[in-house]
Amino acid sequence: AVQVSLISHSDSRGMPLLPTDLEAERILGRFVQQNMKAARNTHVFAPRFHNMEFMTYAPLPSAFDCAFGYALGQTAGALVFERRTFYVASCMDMHLPVAEWQPVALPFSALYPASASGQEDGSLRIPRTSEVPRKNIEEAYEHFKDIWIGANVFQAQGPMQFGDGADVGPLSERPLVLLADCIGLEELKRIIQPVEELPPAVCISSQPTVMRDVRILANLSALEQRRLRYEPEMPTYLQGQLRAQNVHVFPQACDTVDVLAKAFPHTYGRCNAMRFLPVEQTSANPPLGRVESPALRRPRRVGIVFGSNQAPGFHSVIAGVFDHLAGEKPPAEVIGFQGGYEGLIKGFVMKIDAQVIDQYRNLGGQDLLCYSSEGGCLVFKDHLSAVTGTIRKQGLDGLVVVGNMEAQVDAAFITEACAAQRLQCSVIGVPVSIDCDFPFVQQSIGYDTVCHTLSAYIGQLGCMAQATGRLWIFVRMTGDAWSHVAVQCTLQAHPNIVLLSGSKLHGQSLPGIVQHVCDLILQRHEAGHDYGMVLLPLGFVQDITELRLLFTEVMQVQANGSYETGWDSIPTIASKLEHCSAALFDLMPRDVQFEICFGGREREGRHNHLSTISTDRLILRFVEIELQRRKDLGFITQDFFRGACHPMLHHARSALPSNFDCDLAYTLGWGAALLTCIGRTGLLVSASNLNASVQDWVLGGLPLTSLLRTYFDEEANEVSILPANLQLLRQRGIIRPFSNLPAMRDRCGVYRGPLQFWGEATLDPQTRTTWFMENFPIQDPTSLLQDISSLAGELQSMMATAQAESRLYAVNSVLTNALSTLDTYKALDASSRRLAQSLADVPMSSMAWKVNVEKGPPRRSASSSLLDSGCGPRQRSASGGMQGSPGRGGVGDWSLICLSGRSVATRW
Repeated sequence: AVQVSLISHSDSRGMPLLPTDLEAERILGRFVQQNMKAARNTHVFAPRFHNMEFMTYAPLPSAFDCAFGYALGQTAGALVFERRTFYVASCMDMHLPVAEWQPVALPFSALYPASASGQEDGSLRIPRTSEVPRKNIEEAYEHFKDIWIGANVFQAQGPMQFGDGADVGPLSERPLVLLADCIGLEELKRIIQPVEELPPAVCISSQPTVMRDVRILANLSALEQRRLRYEPEMPTYLQGQLRAQNVHVFPQACDTVDVLAKAFPHTYGRCNAMRFLPVEQTSANPPLGRVESPALRRPRRVGIVFGSNQAPGFHSVIAGVFDHLAGEKPPAEVIGFQGGYEGLIKGFVMKIDAQVIDQYRNLGGQDLLCYSSEGGCLVFKDHLSAVTGTIRKQGLDGLVVVGNMEAQVDAAFITEACAAQRLQCSVIGVPVSIDCDFPFVQQSIGYDTVCHTLSAYIGQLGCMAQATGRLWIFVRMTGDAWSHVAVQCTLQAHPNIVLLSGSKLHGQSLPGIVQHVCDLILQRHEAGHDYGMVLLPLGFVQDITELRLLFTEVMQVQANGSYETGWDSIPTIASKLEHCSAALFDLMPRDVQFEICFGGREREGRHNHLSTISTDRLILRFVEIELQRRKDLGFITQDFFRGACHPMLHHARSALPSNFDCDLAYTLGWGAALLTCIGRTGLLVSASNLNASVQDWVLGGLPLTSLLRTYFDEEANEVSILPANLQLLRQRGIIRPFSNLPAMRDRCGVYRGPLQFWGEATLDPQTRTTWFMENFPIQDPTSLLQDISSLAGELQSMMATAQAESRLYAVNSVLTNALSTLDTYKALDASSRRLAQSLADVPMSSMAWKVNVEKGPPRRSASSSLLDSGCGPRQRSASGGMQGSPGRGGVGDWSLICLSGRSVATRW
């Protein structure tokens, strides 16, 4: 687009014009990437681009802007009343309290810039805009520039807060450009960064070099400092005497439990579910007994590791773990592993004390321990051996793994390895995931914050599109093809359409998806609304047959040849594609072609990473082509469509957690510490009854093995252990969540404002509930299983006390019929799952074609046991990773694709 604009468009003076939608960040990033490659730099540079063009167009005005705008309106009204003209309303002394502001009126001539010059005809040429940089701002930036390059001094200003009423806040929350005209340079520097002299970074490891910056509380933003003082709520009974109630009947996500039992011989069936209950004074049940440390009189030593990418709430989990262990007698020692699994493997350890944790309470991100493990899991057998070696070397009595479903699968394998080697280490998992895809967990940490934050952004974009009256915004957001985040954001922000897998309207065909979006655009055009919004979850692209075929062909071409990472290699790769894929590839924006070809290579992998591919730009491009085709055929008579893209993949991942997430994370962290103290292992700490008040929450633990599923690869003849990610939309009894929303053509965006931490807005109970939380109890079979277990116990008791033989026969007949009924329902359920399977559910590795890759270190497979402990096989693929290459065939040929045991004939 830039090249075409420079060649084909020019201004009145003949100078070439750049396109109005120029994405300068992409151009700069690609140039930097090419220069680093030319310099043969060994560091990996994989730029990610984020456009914030639309983020400030339609937000709620701050308290400062409300006061300023009201003052200007009053001043303008006074000027009109006095019949004054050629004046502009303004204010002075705005660095003082609002009551001391001085309204003034300036003549328009005072705003003329010095660049105004005379023309040949004698007229005065006045530029439409004038940007006069404040001298103090430039000098302050030059002063801090080198400091900011050498150290991380980021400030999270957080969402705008309105709980303080009309208070405009301290000077640090007012525009710096305004303060530059009112205060001196030195005072401006103190506001920008109160502490200039930063302490040296702490060396975690010298081989390799791992450094960690030291945080200065005074340099945090005003909202961050206020969030540090927030005291999370948790059930008060957790601080008293407790007893552990074992739950012997609990749900399992895996159908083939016999295979799972062979994979985890030391832990499967030995880690029962449990819940914490208060000890009543009249109760005969004794309170929990602490398990002493193996070394006599040695303080307990517990390690914490971040097992997945960023999500709000990680630091609150550590705060809960630390506060409970600090109250032990003697106080336990808490250590953290820097860099995620890399630190756990290599032993990058830092001590966590009260001074450290008090700098991170209730804050977002992962700054305390970080996470840098590319690939996100323990892939190889040697990795797990190194982890157990670290546990033994550090003398850990407990290990808390904080992360998503992938991280909890790793925690299950670590538990099995510790049991196989007889290590007295309690391994406990804490569910933190923005996807909220844990089975049998009512809601994971981070989901509430992400949904509220993204809903605010989406609603703001919808208001902006409505204000323009002629703009369709395509939003690419996080989530898989059945994204729970997309569902919640749609219910809160009311976009016109959200693309999810399994919809009868969309199917799995790219032309069908594009035609449906175009039909909606035309329907709204006929109704007089040439604006709207389309939500596109990241994983939805996996449900599009044509794009999956293209991805696999590109991977096959790259696997069969050597291609440099650069623009010049793209035409060569395109020439080796099949005709249909090549035609589709040619229609894509050139930068998207680069992302498809080299996105995985940028992240040191061989697979396509969906997060690197701008699928929103793809859909927008195909929509534009379809609308132009309809115009050429005479179905459309005018150009009315204008589209724009806005990726939101990285929004809210490191946001300040909401009050609900702070409470939930702190409670689960406290519970994880409790489990380590009583010697429980192999459990995922969870809380239920979350839609009630905090005091009514029920804390307990689920076996990590109950979260797993098995997958048998017939071609490789091996079984893989995978996370059983929950997709609530696909469960029985769930009503489509959008049935109560207006029709897609009639929807109008709803802006609920930014996330609030105090004030009246936080008192509404609806702000602490989500669609997932309200619908989850429908899918939780725990109570039903307990009822069945109780019934079976009564039947067994009847058999034991039976006096007549006829009663034995009757009870035996009832049990036999019940077992037959359960087997029938199980077979029907398995059949319905296969029939309801969408293309997005099938990994690329399950396709009929394969990509030949170089052999790496030995993976955990059926042929090699894990640490000789009997641990079962496991196979990993990176999130969004795709494997496979297409069969050969021309246009119109039939190709047979094997999808998880069933064959689907597809015509290309």
